[in-house]
Amino acid sequence: MSRYLLKAVDTYRVATVDDVETLHQELLDDPMFDLTAFSYKTKYIKQKGEIVDEYQVVSATKIFTDEKEPDRIVAPNYEV
Repeated sequence: MSRYLLKAVDTYRVATVDDVETLHQELLDDPMFDLTAFSYKTKYIKQKGEIVDEYQVVSATKIFTDEKEPDRIVAPNYEV
C-alpha cells in the first residue's frame, strides 16, 4: 500500500514581524513543497493588564504532491 503525504499545515512561533517575513521567504524558496497559504497573528504577553512582550504565531500550508495524481512519496521528518 502506498501512502502519499499530500498536505501539511505547520504552526510556528517567531519573535518579530521581520522573522515572519524571513520565514515566509524561506518557505517560498523551499523546492520540496508548494506554499499555498501563509498567515500570522500577533500575540501579546500581559502582566497586570499591561503588554510586556509580543510574539507572532505563523500558519503555513504546504502541498507536497497532487491528490489525484501523486507523483512522489514524502516522508515527514520533524527535528527537535
